[in-house]
Amino acid sequence: METVDTSWRLFIAVPLPPAVITFVDGIIGELSQEGWPVRWVAPEGAHLTLHFLGSTEPERAQLLRLALGPVVAGHPPFQLRTADFGAFPSIRRPRVIWLGLHGPAHRLASLHAALGETLAAYEFEVAAEEQFHPHITLGRVRNVRDQSTRDLPAAIRQRLDELTKSGQVSHRNPIPLPVDEVRLMRSHLARDGARYETIERYPLVPSAQP
Repeated sequence: METVDTSWRLFIAVPLPPAVITFVDGIIGELSQEGWPVRWVAPEGAHLTLHFLGSTEPERAQLLRLALGPVVAGHPPFQLRTADFGAFPSIRRPRVIWLGLHGPAHRLASLHAALGETLAAYEFEVAAEEQFHPHITLGRVRNVRDQSTRDLPAAIRQRLDELTKSGQVSHRNPIPLPVDEVRLMRSHLARDGARYETIERYPLVPSAQP
């Protein structure tokens, strides 16, 4: 049970436009019929995570909420696009199934790095820059030990390959993902899955024209 003193489970993310949410919903709806031991995300809660902050005291969260706006405003909007499937740590040993993103990687990396510097100043642990791989998480494979699941990686790999080769999920048929806003989010964990609350919205600001 949450109280006023309960720590906030925070992350910083880019919201997805309706077209991408609908696309993700269709992918998850199709893959969930495979019966794999995968915990699929709720499509309406899908997002592009920039930084995961974890458990944070409410007072510290409020200080961070005020600090992020100027950082985000220092970056002009840009656009990404959906790409191919992927998995962590690899497609041969899938633990997290995700949808990749293409686009101006240097702009996203710059935004990610600037936010990381601010987080470090507030003594948050920040992942190394080379560990940042832009993606939309679709599902997480459960930690199962049943012998019947030993062929699961091959089954997942084959199905994802089929969807990619058919063009249903491919960088050849991208859906635009505009990056014009960053959000500070709070995750509320429950038995039926996580519920996300927007703490603050921060717009990216177009560069001033000469």
